[in-house]
Amino acid sequence: LIVAWATVAVSIIVLAFIVNYVGKKVILVALRRLAKKSKTKWDDILVDRQVFTRLSHLAPALVVYFTARLLPELRSGLERFSMVYMVLVGLAVSWAFLDAVRDIYRTLPISKRRPIKGFIQVTKVILTILLGVISIALLMDRSPWLLISGFGAMTAILLLVFKDSILGLVASVQLSAHDMVAIGDWISMPKFGADG
Repeated sequence: LIVAWATVAVSIIVLAFIVNYVGKKVILVALRRLAKKSKTKWDDILVDRQVFTRLSHLAPALVVYFTARLLPELRSGLERFSMVYMVLVGLAVSWAFLDAVRDIYRTLPISKRRPIKGFIQVTKVILTILLGVISIALLMDRSPWLLISGFGAMTAILLLVFKDSILGLVASVQLSAHDMVAIGDWISMPKFGADG
């Protein structure tokens, strides 16, 4: 029984390693070559921001998740941890994709008048909180809604601790949304010694 269990476990590890190797050394290399040959810039930016590289980390996690049933004693734990890993990979991919979107947007003429950095930061914060809650819920084997309902008291504390950061973030979004400041404007703030 122990020999059979060990054989299955080693087979899963080897299969995950092979899938990971194929993803990184074959598929990613092919994608990079295609991006270099194409005339568009957005695919080069996606490659530079490592969107596809981070996405490739899903492959071994999917192998572990779908083969966990071969180890009934460890199935629940393996599936749970592989799902948490996939959620974290999804967060990393989302961050890289948002950075790529910002870089692509900067190539457009409108970016000089309407920057989207504030919107990107807000989206990152929301995604991080949501996926963080989902990860904790998966580890604890609880519904994410139970955790969200318990965040009421914590929210007040977080608002006090990160008050300045949140205010700065909100201000940057408002400036971008209402087109209040543009590159080349003269800004004077005698209180902070800014004049230029």
